[in-house]
Amino acid sequence: MESKKYIYCALDFKKLEDCEKILIKIKDYIGGIKLGLEFFIANGLRGAQMLKKYGLPIFLDLKLNDIPNTVEKAIESALIIKPDMITIHMNCNYLVTNLIRKKIKNTKLIGVTLLTSLNDTDLNKLGINESSAKYVKRLMKIAIMNRFDGIVCSPNELSVLKKNLPKNFFLVTPGIRLNSKIKDDQKRIMGPGEAIKNGANIIVVGRPITKSKNPVKVIKDIIKDIEVNKN
Repeated sequence: MESKKYIYCALDFKKLEDCEKILIKIKDYIGGIKLGLEFFIANGLRGAQMLKKYGLPIFLDLKLNDIPNTVEKAIESALIIKPDMITIHMNCNYLVTNLIRKKIKNTKLIGVTLLTSLNDTDLNKLGINESSAKYVKRLMKIAIMNRFDGIVCSPNELSVLKKNLPKNFFLVTPGIRLNSKIKDDQKRIMGPGEAIKNGANIIVVGRPITKSKNPVKVIKDIIKDIEVNKN
C-alpha cells in the first residue's frame, strides 16, 4: 500500500473553514480524514458532507456509546453521508445485527477499546484490575465476536493483537508522535513507522499536523518514517 494511505488526519476544529484551510494544503499527502466530536457537534452531517468534495475517505469518530437501539439508529442516520468508518465504544457491547450489516454496505464499524489518554493507572482507578494490553485484547475478542470490522487501539498493543486477528480485521491507531517528548494529552504513544511495522492498518494523526506551521513537511516526515520501517 502507498505510504500516504496509512495516514488519516484528525480535523479537530469547530469551524468548517479551518478544516478546509488545512485540507487544501494536505489533501494530496494523506489517505483520509477523521472527524470527531468537536467537529461533528459544531457542523453535523452537513459539515461532513461538505468535506467529501476533497475526495478523501471519511472516518466518522463519534464513539457511540448507548443502548443497542440508539446506537443502531445513530448509525442509520450517519449513513446519509456514506462514511468509510464509524466508531462505537466497545463497553456498550453492541452486536452488529444482520439488518444493520445489510444497510451499512461499504461502511466499516470500528470498536473503540481504551482511549490513548488512559494507561494502567487510570484503569485501576476505574476498578479494572488488569493491564491496558490485556483489557484491549479482551475487548478486541468481543469486537470480533460481535462482528465488528476492526478496533481502535493504542500503538502499544499492536504487536500483541496482530497475532490473533481474523482476515481483513482492521487496527486503527491514534497516539502517533514523531517526537516522543511531545505527547500532548496522550499516554500510550509510538512513532508512525513503528506502528505500521507492528500491524496498524491506519494511523490517526491530528495536532502534530494541524498545529504545525508546515503541515505538509510533517506529513512528508511521517511518510519517510513509514518508508524507513518498511525496509
